[in-house]
Amino acid sequence: MSFSAQEMSDEAVKEHRAYSATDSRSRQLNPFHITLMSSVPRNALEIFSRDFGDVHTRSRVNILISPNESDKTFSISVLGVLSARRYLIVSAPTTVDGSLIAVFKGQTLTCRWFNASTAFLFTANITKILFEPEPLLYLRLADRLSRRAVRNLPRALVKLPAVIKTTGVIQCLVVDLSVTGARIAIVHDSELHIGQQVELSVKPRVLDQDFLLRINSTVMTHAEPAPSSFPYIVFYGVKFDHLEDMDMLVLQAYVQECLMNETDSLAHVLLAANDVVELKE
Repeated sequence: MSFSAQEMSDEAVKEHRAYSATDSRSRQLNPFHITLMSSVPRNALEIFSRDFGDVHTRSRVNILISPNESDKTFSISVLGVLSARRYLIVSAPTTVDGSLIAVFKGQTLTCRWFNASTAFLFTANITKILFEPEPLLYLRLADRLSRRAVRNLPRALVKLPAVIKTTGVIQCLVVDLSVTGARIAIVHDSELHIGQQVELSVKPRVLDQDFLLRINSTVMTHAEPAPSSFPYIVFYGVKFDHLEDMDMLVLQAYVQECLMNETDSLAHVLLAANDVVELKE
């Protein structure tokens, strides 16, 4: 993926070049990282997009489980659903290094799951354990669960190149998005602060057409560190101050399309084939 500013407006390109050429100030490093600025790869954001940004590897098909009354939590993947019998087929829990966690048939698991708008809390009973071809569990869902709405509008996992305009121009990557705000990733030597007014330029593609949106936004969070394998990247949350009706419709259509793509895991597996033949109508 290229993060050349040609994806945005010509004006943003000029500002970005001018800013890069004239801004010789020494910026304070983000407190989460001690890496020297001189060692930050020039393509750090592109590396982050390639290795972290894949939506399917971040998709919300994972459940957090705690065996019995344990305070330890493990992430497992939902591999299948038997709706009529209310069964889930899931991956067996493992430690960070891949070692299997000891579980047994009949054990009760406390489960937490978050979708695009709601948090769920429920229990499930292990009815079957398989080890071939991969360690799997069959879970029987309890008849009672709790849920809580965490946002009124759905938020989708995305991988959308963008530009932030402040006193200069900062390239960034939108990693989740709704019609009310976004989470963005930037290289840590570009600092933002809570309450700062910025313009976010994005170019979502809807119905085979690119729409350039310039959205006035407010920074809502302090810098949050990316996973340790991306020491040069931090996240910020931004709130959209105002959206024109057409911009809101475009964003909502894009969010819904991304949500559909996120959950289409079968197509993702099929398209990972080495040879995909496109058939003509």
